[in-house]
Amino acid sequence: MRISIANIFTHLFLLLALLATASCSDWTDQKTVDIDPQHAKEQNPELWARYMETLRTYRQSKHFVTYGSFDNSAEKSKNEGDYLRSLPDSLDIVTPTHPESLTSYDCEDILLLQEKSIKVLYLVDYTAQMPALTDAAKLGAWLDKAVAAASQLGLYGGTEAEQAARREAAKLIVSKLSTAVGDGKLLVFEGDPAFMDAADLNKLDYVVLNTATITSAVDLKLYVAGVIENFSIPKEKLLLSAKINEKLVDEEGEKLDAVTEMTNRVVSLGPVGGLAIYALGDDYYHTKMNYETSRLAIQIMNPSK
Repeated sequence: MRISIANIFTHLFLLLALLATASCSDWTDQKTVDIDPQHAKEQNPELWARYMETLRTYRQSKHFVTYGSFDNSAEKSKNEGDYLRSLPDSLDIVTPTHPESLTSYDCEDILLLQEKSIKVLYLVDYTAQMPALTDAAKLGAWLDKAVAAASQLGLYGGTEAEQAARREAAKLIVSKLSTAVGDGKLLVFEGDPAFMDAADLNKLDYVVLNTATITSAVDLKLYVAGVIENFSIPKEKLLLSAKINEKLVDEEGEKLDAVTEMTNRVVSLGPVGGLAIYALGDDYYHTKMNYETSRLAIQIMNPSK
């Protein structure tokens, strides 16, 4: 809430007037005030159940998927944007970027997201750990630990971060993760499909292309066309990616919001399966609506949903 100087003075005058008219007993009497806010689920359980059913129906329908990458690394939360519970209900999948640092609040929020049929994935970031994973034994032990953590947290599946340096490492990662995930769970690869064997690509539910690093629409067209031509990946499994607050230069040289413009390319370049949005939390506050850019992207892709 923002209060101007004029409003501050108004509030001060009102407070002074109240102080002048109130007796001492008015200020010393103790009164119990219930300020515990009720969740919508408690306010109207029947309406909440109907809403959950609507969300499940939407997830099961044919639609363009929205995948979000959420930075959960904040040591001290500044606002609701630091909590998973605040994400748009129309999001399909979310991956916390630091699953090893999930707090008790995050775990509570994950249960709420799962109730809303949002799939929460465990990130297996091979690129970040690669210097320490010097042989297959260390890589295997690290993957076993990640699989156990994902199972303990009750997450739906896993993602492998981009650019695995060696094909053999990628094969081991996919082998272990595809064995770990079962019915109703997802396995997503983020990065360049050139690092994957064709057989392993078939085990993936989605491939998030690293288009978030591309700043030119011309380069974007060439890259996506090359992926479609050179890899036997069904187009509905491909997700374009873009980052909040970044720009994409279109064919006329105009700088446009990367997420919104990439959303428009989901159909024109495929159509592909949908869009992955990075730095999702940076979209939290807008004067009109929280997560305004992300919500608009979902609506553009699924206008009739």
